[in-house]
Amino acid sequence: MGLKPVTTPDVEAATIELTLDGEIVQAREGVSLYDVIASTGKIVPAMCYHYTFDPFGSCGMCLVLQEGKKAPVRSCTAKAAAGMVIQTAGEELFLARKKGVEKHLSVHPLDCPVCDADGHCELQDMAFQHGVTNLANAKQKNIPEDTRSLVLDFNMNRCIACGECINICKDVLRIDALQFMKKGGFTQVVAKGDQALDCEFCGDCLAVCPVGAITNKFSKYAYKPWQLKKTTTTCNYCGDGCQIYLETKDTEVVRVTSALSWKNKWGDRTDTVNGHDGICVRGRFGFQFIDSATRLKTPLVRTDSGLQPSPWLDALDMAAGRLAYVKAQYGPQAIAGLITARCTNEDLYVFQKFMRSVIGTNHLDSSARYGHLNFVRAMKHALGLHRMMNTSEEINKAKAALIIGANITETNPVASLRVKSAMGLYKTQTIVVDSMQTNIAKLASHPMMVKPGTEGLFIQGLVKSVMDQDLIDEEATSAFPAALDSLRQAVGSLSFEEIANQTGVDPEQIHEAARIFAEASRSIIICGEGILRNVGGYQYMLHLIDLAWLTGKLGRKGCGINTYTEEANEQGAVDMGVAPEFLPGPVAFTDPQARETFVRAWGNNLPDSARGANLMEILDRCRTGEMKALYLVGENPLETLPASYHVKSALANLEVLICQDPFLTETAKMAHVVFPASTFAEKDGTVTNQEGKVQFLRPALDSLGEST
Repeated sequence: MGLKPVTTPDVEAATIELTLDGEIVQAREGVSLYDVIASTGKIVPAMCYHYTFDPFGSCGMCLVLQEGKKAPVRSCTAKAAAGMVIQTAGEELFLARKKGVEKHLSVHPLDCPVCDADGHCELQDMAFQHGVTNLANAKQKNIPEDTRSLVLDFNMNRCIACGECINICKDVLRIDALQFMKKGGFTQVVAKGDQALDCEFCGDCLAVCPVGAITNKFSKYAYKPWQLKKTTTTCNYCGDGCQIYLETKDTEVVRVTSALSWKNKWGDRTDTVNGHDGICVRGRFGFQFIDSATRLKTPLVRTDSGLQPSPWLDALDMAAGRLAYVKAQYGPQAIAGLITARCTNEDLYVFQKFMRSVIGTNHLDSSARYGHLNFVRAMKHALGLHRMMNTSEEINKAKAALIIGANITETNPVASLRVKSAMGLYKTQTIVVDSMQTNIAKLASHPMMVKPGTEGLFIQGLVKSVMDQDLIDEEATSAFPAALDSLRQAVGSLSFEEIANQTGVDPEQIHEAARIFAEASRSIIICGEGILRNVGGYQYMLHLIDLAWLTGKLGRKGCGINTYTEEANEQGAVDMGVAPEFLPGPVAFTDPQARETFVRAWGNNLPDSARGANLMEILDRCRTGEMKALYLVGENPLETLPASYHVKSALANLEVLICQDPFLTETAKMAHVVFPASTFAEKDGTVTNQEGKVQFLRPALDSLGEST
């Protein structure tokens, strides 16, 4: 990483002045001259440059004149220096750039009519802008297309060897799956070792390709860019909150792109939620379910001959009638509801309001219960917070990171790039603690494999080590001497020999990890479902909070405790109060003042303040017969929960099961009434990402059939 960053979290680059087309401009010393020019609004052609990785200087298009230099210089690889005098336009530069375009076209096929990049091709645009018509010296390539990848095809006849695909894979994604190789007299991009591509298949190489050399296997030859309608929305997979474009033709999604595919050459990694505007394999290629032939289009009701199509009003009457009967016969506490944390904030809010103010039950929960609720409950109890403490930018600039039970490159691929960037740019000391081998552990400076289920003991070992090594932050702990004494007693009986025996981690490694975390000026914790879903997940979180408090990492800039969520709106589910513990806010369900506020707002009484049942308790009560009716929205517990929970027998015990889902899931097949639901591609609303940023969902398509 040669030119970036010139300004680090600890060192501010000097501000300099240089002359640009006769005007004095200010810039940071050492940044790419191209960035300086672009920041003024001037457009300089470039096909191999992008602000997220180091300049490559291969296309020869970003030429400028520098006083004191005989020949034009490439602005991307030139560093800004005080006193520079730069000219960005003129006849000499135009002709030099035109020669560059002619050079690229001399080995580029004229297959624009069948190329997917036609109309969205940087080489095509530059040929037009520079009036290139002379192709007398063109040399025809005849390289067989490489179609071995699962999702991408490589047409090296079109490749201009700009290196963008290689550089984003190496410098940004830190996967390094591509390389240049001389074959058949031409430089080609191939997978490492000239084997079939083996990577994360995010498709960011496809996004940055300035021509049509890399194509999407799923939409190849299916469109021209100008035929597609582009809708900006938020990805519905994990909690990263990536902004995507659903590109549709007629009534189907043809492809998914992001701003990286429609990039500006100049920018700032910290400007966007996910840093470089790319997306992951799920976001880019996992959209076929939207147009699936197995989508539900009409409501279904159970008759003697099984589930049969029904008009909406009849299905609603049946569902309402059955719920009313159960409520009258057994009381509202015999009814419960579960909803997926992929729904919009608006749907989540209405769901909990319906269950509480209409049905009269507080037996409700969401899929955030699978882990995120343990994080929220612990943070709320200990710190009064209900979400992660750091921004993506702060994570990017950490000096030490403790990542525990979080397989972040798989669950949250784009957010994980912040950690990868910190490791690459700022040499962040990264301690990865997990019970399995993960990709992030392979990159970590201090990977530590623990035995399954011993993560909590490992954290206690860190706490004990901080105390034993006298790494306690006096400023942070001096105000709470009783808490410090209590914590000292709690870990006092632990021995490092026993911790090592149970966790499988050598005591010296634990001591080293404690030192790194405590002594760094900016330390962050990222915990994941690997510990939060554990039976002791809530307690593990409290141990992590103890560790952060002891070392002074709470409330200090650049420090904090964080989690990455695996579903798109788990934070929104908490904020909207879809949990028996919380009302919207979230505020405690038992808070008298909050209860009074919602009673006035909704015009109905709330269920009594006795604790409601959570997801697992609801299923237990279904099994015992205490729960008579269950309303499921987007949840499929029969397939998402392990067999040991005996979900099928629990659901079979219900008198009323109502499902609302885009598909006839295994759970829905047991239902008495099934309502067809819209997907995120057909929804208008908001979701809240794991950082707490509220983002829009926008409909790219009309709802399929009668789904809603």
